[in-house]
Amino acid sequence: MAENNSQPKNPGGMSLNIGGGQFSGVQVGQAAGDMTQNQQNTQGGAEKELTLPEVAELMAQIESIFRNSDLPEDQKKQALKHLDYATDAVNEKEPDKDTAAKSLQKASKVLKEANETFNAGEGIWKKLEPIAKQLAPWLGVAAKSLLLFT
Repeated sequence: MAENNSQPKNPGGMSLNIGGGQFSGVQVGQAAGDMTQNQQNTQGGAEKELTLPEVAELMAQIESIFRNSDLPEDQKKQALKHLDYATDAVNEKEPDKDTAAKSLQKASKVLKEANETFNAGEGIWKKLEPIAKQLAPWLGVAAKSLLLFT
């Protein structure tokens, strides 16, 4: 009887196909020979996308927080300027989410610098965090990056 010493017809390698959405904590494996790996990502209680009026309301809440803050006037004015730019970007016919996110990050940076320099605005972070968590998915960024947490 003849031995069959031929190699398997599968040349190996890896194929990965991920469609749509943002993924974190995704595991990918590779092994010699045949391997099948299936992973299903689901979101519990699918979050609804914010409407433009809801986004506008959240932006108004952020503005109110800055206006009523204990920030020095020049920092408050600078933060509000960035916030106005973000609001304008959201209110365009085709909302510019990227510009809005960057402007909110700039306003957050002003707050962070004021906090480090003048020890002002510590309570503002706590007020802004829940709003950022609601806005961030709509803007397509992480809440952590939106508020520049360290």
